[in-house]
Amino acid sequence: MNKILVIDDIQTNLLLIKSILIKHFPSFKILLADSGKEGLLMAREEKPETILLDIFMPEIDGFEVCRLLKNDENTRSIPVLMVSAYGDNTDVRIKGLNVGADAFISKPFNNSELVAMVNVMLRIKHSEDLLRVQNKALQSTIFKLQEAEKAQKKNLRKINQYQKKLRLLNATLLESEEKERKTIAGFLHDGIGQTLSIANMKLTSLLNNEMSETLEKAIGETSNLINNAIAETRLLTYDLSPPILYEFGLIPAIKWKLEQISSKSKVPIQTEFISHVDQIVLDPEVSILVFRILSELLINVLKHAEASKTSISIKNLKKNYYISVVDNGKGFDTKQSNEFNRQSGYGLFSIVERMESINGKFKIKSKTGKGTHAVLVIPVKS
Repeated sequence: MNKILVIDDIQTNLLLIKSILIKHFPSFKILLADSGKEGLLMAREEKPETILLDIFMPEIDGFEVCRLLKNDENTRSIPVLMVSAYGDNTDVRIKGLNVGADAFISKPFNNSELVAMVNVMLRIKHSEDLLRVQNKALQSTIFKLQEAEKAQKKNLRKINQYQKKLRLLNATLLESEEKERKTIAGFLHDGIGQTLSIANMKLTSLLNNEMSETLEKAIGETSNLINNAIAETRLLTYDLSPPILYEFGLIPAIKWKLEQISSKSKVPIQTEFISHVDQIVLDPEVSILVFRILSELLINVLKHAEASKTSISIKNLKKNYYISVVDNGKGFDTKQSNEFNRQSGYGLFSIVERMESINGKFKIKSKTGKGTHAVLVIPVKS
């Protein structure tokens, strides 16, 4: 139940104000206190909606009562209407405002004025209560947002840590893959290649002996098959671990790859190489990674683009190498990244990730029927 507290040391005043309040605020419980000390206790216990406070009282006057009310966390939000015969005195009003009074009314007062002032106090209390609720809700929302932001930052840190670990793992896997390629290439060259060469030498030596025409023909055909196998083995060895890349660098390796693409194509494809730099200076592992990505892009041109021309160009601008792979093929919609992933052995995401692992970038532009333009941006070795 809502309550109004009246504090006055004169009993007649208490009863007069009570009679007025009961008539105009029938839903409120009217509490009476005949001293400042009693009024303070009732205010703390009952927590009324507003307090009508006389100023001049024995022991504790209205100024001290108001100051104590406004300094107490439990009662500071209760509006205080000071009622006094000295309410028109400027000094009294200033002193009252300084201790926290919300309004004044002078004795003798008009009943209608008193009712109006009490209504003002009730509106103040209602507005402040509503504001406190909204403020509390706002603080709660802010706290939740701050906690969510902290959690998001924590998750972002974890994601960044996972990304760093994945890139490190990717670099380790690429290094292990390259070592395995060299091992297999060495085995093909020194093992199978040498064995096939020796077998072919021994087989062809038989041609010096007298034999039937049928046997001589069979040996010749077998020798041709072995020679083809040797050539395929050598080509596979170069694909797995091109010695030209390790011995002469990235630019000669790119030229060799373009020539290989041209010779492998089932339909004629024109290749072009344009370089505005004499050499590309990169760490060996970076050169290998770039060469593998370029090889992958060229194979995609060969398999999917249906192009009649492809070119690679190299520039050095603003501390970055720009290596472009361009074709005049059928192109595709880059917004449909699944199409690129279908065409590419690793896919767009993998190339982007591998480039980011060396602090580089991968950009691609393509339109259906307009060809494709892919660019590798690689930081120059400092």
